[in-house]
Amino acid sequence: MARKAFISVSKPVVTINAKELLRELTVDRPNSNRMGMALRRVIEPKIEERRKDLARNFEVHPITVELNAGPNASNTSGTLGGYGNLFSFIGFTSGDDPTSVIAQIFSQKIKFKVKRINTQGKYEVRFTLPSVEDIYGLTPMPWLSGKSWVQGVEKGLTNLGQYLYSSTGFGQSRAGTGIQVKNRSSGVKFRNTPYVTKLIGDFKKSLLRLDK
Repeated sequence: MARKAFISVSKPVVTINAKELLRELTVDRPNSNRMGMALRRVIEPKIEERRKDLARNFEVHPITVELNAGPNASNTSGTLGGYGNLFSFIGFTSGDDPTSVIAQIFSQKIKFKVKRINTQGKYEVRFTLPSVEDIYGLTPMPWLSGKSWVQGVEKGLTNLGQYLYSSTGFGQSRAGTGIQVKNRSSGVKFRNTPYVTKLIGDFKKSLLRLDK
């Protein structure tokens, strides 16, 4: 499943100076192919280090932490003003693991290509990265087809009636602890929160600094 979550057009593109990046590496007869292979050996662990940072940042993000805590979590992300929790507000079923597909995507090795662009030692690195749009497609709302809960977290979720939470549970609730009712009001309003889009954006920025 997660393989679908990689875009086919490689972005971003970064231009690097081979002489700077390989200043501590000796390349015998540095023709284009040898230099390209040497650059790959230097670049690959740098990319992997940044990918691991992306995965760690996702795991410790307040949205991920709260959802992973399940239907009895506290609203530690603050998205609901401290009332209830995201798991029951979104409407997941008890036992669901909604963040696992994103974690799987972020665990995959990042693909990249190195290409010489001039004779002055400048090379171009093209990356194939996780797509925000495809992550949206892999994170559907449990009660509404065509809508993504990740996109909802980032851009807004409505109460869809009125959300009521009880730690002792509701028999008719998917999660067990939260329901939507029309004739009562908890006064809860959802607060949009930067999430996967920001994580991937920050990751892309880190790839533009491969010489660091």
